[in-house]
Amino acid sequence: MPIQFQCPHCQHAMQLPDTAAGKQGKCPNCSNAVTVPAGSAAPSNPHDEEFWSELDEKKESAPAEVDGHAPVKRSDAQILKRMLGKVEEAKTVKRIGMPWERPKEGGMFDRYWDTAIGVMNHATDTFAEMKLTGGIGSPMKFLLLGALLGSLIGAVYGLVGNVIGIVGNPDLTSQVAEDAEGEDAESAPAPGGVVITVAMGIFMAVAFVATFVGGVIGGILHTFLQAAGLQVALPMVGVKEANFETNFRVAAFTNGSIYLCNIVPGLGGAFMLFLWFNGMIKGLESVYKIPSKTAGLAVFLLFIPLVLPIVAVVGFFVLSMLGYLG
Repeated sequence: MPIQFQCPHCQHAMQLPDTAAGKQGKCPNCSNAVTVPAGSAAPSNPHDEEFWSELDEKKESAPAEVDGHAPVKRSDAQILKRMLGKVEEAKTVKRIGMPWERPKEGGMFDRYWDTAIGVMNHATDTFAEMKLTGGIGSPMKFLLLGALLGSLIGAVYGLVGNVIGIVGNPDLTSQVAEDAEGEDAESAPAPGGVVITVAMGIFMAVAFVATFVGGVIGGILHTFLQAAGLQVALPMVGVKEANFETNFRVAAFTNGSIYLCNIVPGLGGAFMLFLWFNGMIKGLESVYKIPSKTAGLAVFLLFIPLVLPIVAVVGFFVLSMLGYLG
């Protein structure tokens, strides 16, 4: 029995076969969506019946129409993936720059201290904030300041060591006293006194300046060599996107920070070596998104030609000073 009803939107009369009961379609007059009721009284309209028949056929063969304003239904897996993505995004630290790269956050020495302590104590988090671009000027200034402070500390310790060595050497003191007695007995010092000649003073001054200047220049040049060495080592371990600027930033902020270890007498060198490995590995791991083993292998390849010889020379010198080597 045909179903006769009116469009609830425009009151257009329609007549459809009973097979259309409960189905949805568009009104041919106003194009609004309507649902066919079980039955109703209305004038017959053959055109409407033909329209709805064709619409049913198209509806069965054509894909469902997507409403752009309706909410998109997602599966549980899609919802879970979206939630996990938001969590990971929230955990990602924006590269706003290390404290040194944020001038508004304090004075030069405050920013240097915060950056150096961050690199030595919280290398992963600190390098996660480091900018990957922006030139080498800013990290170069940080490296220079660290080299100046570290070399100054080392030079002062060296000067103190020279003075102690002269004062604590009785043979040298007595020889100087004898020479002084031969030239002018009246001006000779009392037995057991400490004599520091002009030559000794010049020697200590030259040693102080050489230690200070050599430490600054050597530290800067060695950092450039480390950045260049990483350009060779990183591709060897599978990192193809390595670039010199990023390498220099990691090396400069690491080396500029660990110079503070010179303040620890005796063990400063050992602390520097350990923190150098830690800072370089964590830095490369952060900027290139590589596993720690890969970063460690790259740093080890860099260590063999550039750092190991320095460690060997310094170790030989220290052992000689302590009397373990003839």
